[in-house]
Order: sequence, then C-alpha cells, then structure tokens
Amino acid sequence: MHIAIFGAGIAGLMSAVTLRMQGHSCAIYERSRVAHDAGMGFILMPEAIACMDRLGIQLNGNCNGVPLDRYICRNSEGDVLYEEALPPRSRGIRRRELIGALADAARVKDAISFNAELEWLEFDERGCVTTATLSSGERITADLFVAADGARSRGRQALFPNWPLDQARVAEVVGLSHCSETTIWAGRNLNKFHAVDGGLAVGVLPVDADHVVWFMQYDSLRFPPPCSRDASSPEWRDFVQKLAGEWTSPIAHLLATTPPRLMHAWHPLDTDLVPYFHQQNLVLVGDAAHPLSPFTSQGVSSAIADAVALADLLPSKKENVALLEGLTAYSSQRRRQCAPYLNKGRELMEKFLAPVNSASFMLPLAR
Repeated sequence: MHIAIFGAGIAGLMSAVTLRMQGHSCAIYERSRVAHDAGMGFILMPEAIACMDRLGIQLNGNCNGVPLDRYICRNSEGDVLYEEALPPRSRGIRRRELIGALADAARVKDAISFNAELEWLEFDERGCVTTATLSSGERITADLFVAADGARSRGRQALFPNWPLDQARVAEVVGLSHCSETTIWAGRNLNKFHAVDGGLAVGVLPVDADHVVWFMQYDSLRFPPPCSRDASSPEWRDFVQKLAGEWTSPIAHLLATTPPRLMHAWHPLDTDLVPYFHQQNLVLVGDAAHPLSPFTSQGVSSAIADAVALADLLPSKKENVALLEGLTAYSSQRRRQCAPYLNKGRELMEKFLAPVNSASFMLPLAR
C-alpha cells in the first residue's frame, strides 16, 4: 500500500519504520523543519526500548541517552523526601537524538516533505479520505492516511470536529542545559523538587553526558503564565525566575543560565479519549489519537507502541475488508491500553496540586 503520514515526530517516524518493514510505501509530510529538529528530551520506558530492539533500532553512541536508576523526590531546599527505583532499562534521552535514530532506521530522509502541514481532508460518501490538502496547496492521494500530527491534530479534528480540547490546568516550561556539573550531580537519577504548598515543581533529567533537561510544572490558575507562547521571550525568563529562581542548587543555576532559545512552553491538553482511532482509511497515532498528561511519562512510549501495533495488524496488501479489520483491531487494542494512562495522569495531577504530603511522593509514571 501507499501510505501518507502526517507528522515527522516520534509517532510519524516510528510508523514509517514499522510500515516500511511490512513492505508498504510511505511518504511523510511535516509542517516545519525547525519543529522536526528541535525539542528537549524525555524518559524512554523499557517497553519502548524493547520494541525498538525487536525492530533492530539500536540506541548507540550519541543516541544512547542516560540509563536511569532512581526517582528522587525533594523539597525546594534539596532535602530528599522519597526515593524509588525506576523500571529497569528506563532511559533519559534527547528528543533530537531519538528522532535522528528513527529517521535513519526508516531510511526516509529523502521522503520527508517539510513545510507541508495537513490543512484538510476530503471524504467520500462512505467516509473514506479521497484527498488530503497540505498547507502548500498540494493535494495528495494514498491508500491509507496516518495522522501523526500531534495533540492538536487536523486528522482528529476532521473525525471529531466538536470534540472538547481543554487545556490542562498544569502546564510546563522545559529547558535544555549544557552543564557538566549538573550532569555529574544528577548521575543516573531523575530528581524532582517540589514547592511545599503544591502546584509547582522542577524536575532535572539527564539526557546525555553533557546535557540535562529541566522541566517546571506549574498550576496555571495559581501562577498565570505570560500571554506569549514563545518561551524565549523575556517574560518567560522572568516568570520562571519568579517562581523558582531562589530554589536550591542546581535549580537556580539551571533557570538562570539556560539560553532562551533552548526553552519551550508546553500547554498540554486534558481531554477524554475519542471513541475510535480510525475511520475507513484514516487512522490516528500518537498524540493525535490520545494526548496524555506529562505526569504519565508514557507519551513517547505509547506513540512507539501505536506504530508497532498498527503495522502488526495491517494486511500486507490493499485489501479493503482486511484493512478495515486491522484498523478496527488497532483502535480497540490501543484505546484499551491507553485508557489507564489517561486516568492515572489525572490522578497524579490532582496529587501534584495539593500541598506536599506522602501522596506527593508517588513515582510520576503511569503503569
């Protein structure tokens, strides 16, 4: 089959890897080269690493990341409140490095069209997509259309135009810092510092030998953010400094020295799962299918699992009945597996908003 994939993030590239291994032809359309290259980092769960191992995608050299041993919960003065082992083979990794590894594995660098955002889809009377129109004005056809275009997916909007997309109460500012001293201090641990009154925390995640990713999670009702969504602006620098600029080392140092161009404001969604992840020859993967709370630490791993399940359940050739059966099975399986993550993310968010207590010490991970 010829497959059009919208989005060259983790979900889109991993879909290209798995679908090409099944013999399908894939073309990828990405809205921005900058968005494709940029990004900070995240925790890669062992299930996702196992999937990549099975497909021969190895995290070696610069793409290796940092093995993670423990989660350490601290107060804003640095005192350890709680420790817990992370699942074996968990890893902190830069987004850029994982994107590069997947692009190499998919052998699609020449097959990615940039500045090619999905604008709208045209359907026939049966609900099948006939053509997709890109931001460039190009109209494309395919046997299967894969929407991997993120939490505010045009593909999902086409299927569910009135589905509520509420912004989550807890938002994040993320920064990438080149700081060997902090990398040595962090070791192989995820550290998270909490404000005693709740609703504010800063995490420190090592992602390679020289870099850490820090992320500030904040209650946007208690701490209204700047109007601008550009975290490189002076307003955002002042915002993070006001909230945690006097916290203990290494937090104060990281917030003060991270270049503005390496900061990103993230406004997650809090939305229920849509009733199904496909209609006829259109299928949703990754955040386009199931935007998950950052508290779950499962967004990337779920996107990888989506791509593997999709390829496993699709027929090798264009057979309409088999295609619909495979997509229906994919939708059912992945909705069932993602629903607990959605519920756990909401539970963890409620605990985060409350003053620090024993319930605050839970591992920030949905399992």
